[in-house]
Amino acid sequence: MAGIQDLPSELLRRIVELLVVDWRPEKDLYNASLVARAWRHPSQSLLLYHLDIYHSGTDALRLNAGCTLRLVEVDSRNARDILRALHEHDISVETLGMYATRHNDLDMSTMSLKLLAGLKSLRLGGHFQGHPTISPDTKLELTKLTVHTDYLPPLAFFDSILPAAPFLTSLELYVGDDGELLPTEYTSPFRGIAHQLRHLTIYTGVSCHPTSRASLEVTRFVASCTSLKSLAVDNCGTAYFENVASAVPAPLCVLETCMASSWNDGGSGTELASVLELPAMAELKRWRMYKRRLCGPLLDKGKTAQWEAVCRARGVEPRDETRFFTDYPAE
Repeated sequence: MAGIQDLPSELLRRIVELLVVDWRPEKDLYNASLVARAWRHPSQSLLLYHLDIYHSGTDALRLNAGCTLRLVEVDSRNARDILRALHEHDISVETLGMYATRHNDLDMSTMSLKLLAGLKSLRLGGHFQGHPTISPDTKLELTKLTVHTDYLPPLAFFDSILPAAPFLTSLELYVGDDGELLPTEYTSPFRGIAHQLRHLTIYTGVSCHPTSRASLEVTRFVASCTSLKSLAVDNCGTAYFENVASAVPAPLCVLETCMASSWNDGGSGTELASVLELPAMAELKRWRMYKRRLCGPLLDKGKTAQWEAVCRARGVEPRDETRFFTDYPAE
């Protein structure tokens, strides 16, 4: 029997990522599916690492000068030191996440343009000041952006990076507690990239009541995303979900929902699946509906059967948080 050291380096790296990155409290196969995809489409980026910077600190960055890191996350305790070390040791990063940073923790005007230009995914979950100066002919490699409405950076930051991100096709937006998507002054730069988005995720926030409806601002932005193929709506009730789905202007291939706790009081799986009658669902291939452990039960067996039956009757494959392949055996 072959030892683990005999496995290809790329596969070993994916296995390590599966063990290190999967923080979800509930059992699912999100990262396992990435491993399977890697077998079919190996990235060949063998100098790609996942480092636990919280424990290893900047010494690990010094020892890996010149390499590419898959994921770096910073917060108020280490943001300034980590970003400085990345620049000093010529380290590239694929995904950069900023969480709970304060305005004086980071000044993005001093961020290395080389580091910014190489980012494929940027998660903005903290405050910072300043914005990078990007020349008009610069094209960022950014493909995914996550924005928390409660941690919006200066408007100049988006005015700087969004026009330089022609490959940005995936956007995740966390709606504020007031139900609004973005302040009015932030609408223009995001409308400027709406037409190129292929995937949109909307998180409604913990304050969303199961009967809440989507604001006009939310539905208008969804309607401006004319190239969408995939839509995810998280922590919502049936009314909110129907509002968002009704605004989609293009035929979707994939739909994903995570319903708010008690959303289905008095409802049914058939009621939820009624969105399949919408024009945007005419070419839908898959609908994943999953739950978070803290949100309580999703559907009982009877209502789940109703939802699945309606999906299959329209040629849509129903999935949950454990099913990732069409031929995955039912348990």
